[in-house]
Amino acid sequence: MAESSGTLPGGAEGASSRRATWVLARELPVVSRPLTAAAIACTLAGAALPTAFAVATGAAVGGVEGAVADGLGSAAGRRLSASVLAVGLLFAVSQMLHPVEDLVVSRLSRRMRIRTYQRSIAATLRPATVTHLETPELLDLVGAATVLSNNGPGPAVRGLLSLARRRLGVVGPFLLVAHFRLWAAVLLVAAELAFAREWSRIYHGLVAFRVLHLPGLRRAVYLRTVALSPQAAKETRTFGLDGWLTERFRTSWLGTMREIWRGRRGNFVRVLAHSVPVLGAFGLLYWSLGRAAIDGSIDIGAAAAYATGSLATIGVAFGAGSADLEEGATILRKTGELEDVVRTDPRLLLPGHLSAADVPAANIRFDDVSFAYAGGRPVLDRLDLVVPVGRSLAVVGDNGAGKTTLVKVLARLYDPTGGRVLVGDVDLRDVEPSSWQRRVSAVFQDFVRYPFTVADNIAIGAPAHPEALERAARRAGALDLIRALPAGFDTWLGREFEGGVELSGGEWQRIALARALYAAQIDRGGHRILVLDEPTAHLDARAEAEFYDSFFDVTAGCTTVVISHRFSTVRRAERIVVLHGGRIVEAGAHDDLMALGGRYAAMFRLQASRFADA
Repeated sequence: MAESSGTLPGGAEGASSRRATWVLARELPVVSRPLTAAAIACTLAGAALPTAFAVATGAAVGGVEGAVADGLGSAAGRRLSASVLAVGLLFAVSQMLHPVEDLVVSRLSRRMRIRTYQRSIAATLRPATVTHLETPELLDLVGAATVLSNNGPGPAVRGLLSLARRRLGVVGPFLLVAHFRLWAAVLLVAAELAFAREWSRIYHGLVAFRVLHLPGLRRAVYLRTVALSPQAAKETRTFGLDGWLTERFRTSWLGTMREIWRGRRGNFVRVLAHSVPVLGAFGLLYWSLGRAAIDGSIDIGAAAAYATGSLATIGVAFGAGSADLEEGATILRKTGELEDVVRTDPRLLLPGHLSAADVPAANIRFDDVSFAYAGGRPVLDRLDLVVPVGRSLAVVGDNGAGKTTLVKVLARLYDPTGGRVLVGDVDLRDVEPSSWQRRVSAVFQDFVRYPFTVADNIAIGAPAHPEALERAARRAGALDLIRALPAGFDTWLGREFEGGVELSGGEWQRIALARALYAAQIDRGGHRILVLDEPTAHLDARAEAEFYDSFFDVTAGCTTVVISHRFSTVRRAERIVVLHGGRIVEAGAHDDLMALGGRYAAMFRLQASRFADA
């Protein structure tokens, strides 16, 4: 029933609120000790002001009669002047405190947001595998840090400090009320705590519902991203998808939000019902104050102090919950859960203790290797393959034959679900995965177009040596292109930011190829294995032919694996294997495979006939 009502069972709300407060509070000193100290000082000052103001106001009101009777020059007049001065100073301090506190809290909030995003990014990048980015349940955990709140946990800092100020600030006012009538203070505490509990339950229910429906929210955010992304802009217009995407977004968003809104029903009535005892407690207090002032039990100054102080106790009622605090703390908890998952989930932990630097250059052998994605059929099925060291290998086959999956296993983005991959006599599972991946340089079909300079795009993550950059660009056929750009290697690419230059698909592909060649250069101690997965998909036929005419020459000495479904482009590879149904069905040099007259020869002639007809 908790899910249908949007509330948490039993005392879970209070426990969750305390955890939220603790999770956030222990992060503050880590973010910035000086700013945390300043924020605490502002909070304590803000908490003390209501009581001090109430006492000073009471003293000022109570001193008016004596000052009027004896004159301002009398002792009573001087006491009145001092009280009024105190009221003025306290008011001035309260006004000056707000901008100072706002400045401190804003800086602390920004640093908290940045730190949390950095933790999320670091946790997401930590696993050597990419399983968590292709598994819905883990993607929901990753998305919790971004979908729940556009501003991240930053506003929660303000919510936490505001909560602390309200709770600390009611101690003095409650003592004032208790000094007048103990029963009145007890009545106020009971009524306001009951209201606060309901208020907190509502906030927890809202956040719990959003977490519960996170997959739907993530789907809606994805549709919004597609609608607004430049990459999809051409299709959304040429296919007339504006209405279709808008309706899909609306259906996904409203379908999720209706469940959340349904959980909110009755909140107003519950809040109104719990406000009645609070109003009743204040009514009884003020009735008692009036009676005491009329019959002379207390003077007018004390009555003013008690009445002013009692108003400050309302912080108990509204100090138990905060949407910003709840959401921010939830994000922090989810970030912590993500960090725990990437440290402990067996699916994300690839074994290995040897450094790739200690593994000698040797043939890479797939020994009876099978692989299946979670819940899917085998993509690789007892595959046997040798990747010869220092030589070129081409893997061809139909779409869906398992070529890209083979590359992922070779790069240890996944480990086989059956069999093993050997480097010489060393099982790849014994090699530390990150160090092995640094030995592999790959250009995938969906390579990333970084909005950085040309030099940064090519030397990504490595020092940019001018001579090596130029050599890699020349080998990729990109040097003339780069020299024609406004600032050469210093030109910013992409139109995401002002001043950037957009490239065509083929030009971007040359930059990506230069990136792989730069990383694979032996003279810079780089990667020894170069993998190209459909590397020329965006090049025209002439440019593709020119690339392959020179590629196998410039990569001589590297262990090179080229994945392609175009048979004609890889004929110069020293060895060609045909992948079909997750297994190697043919292997050999181009001439040998043509003489064999099998699948390779048939598909080669079929593709060649298309070009001949054209």
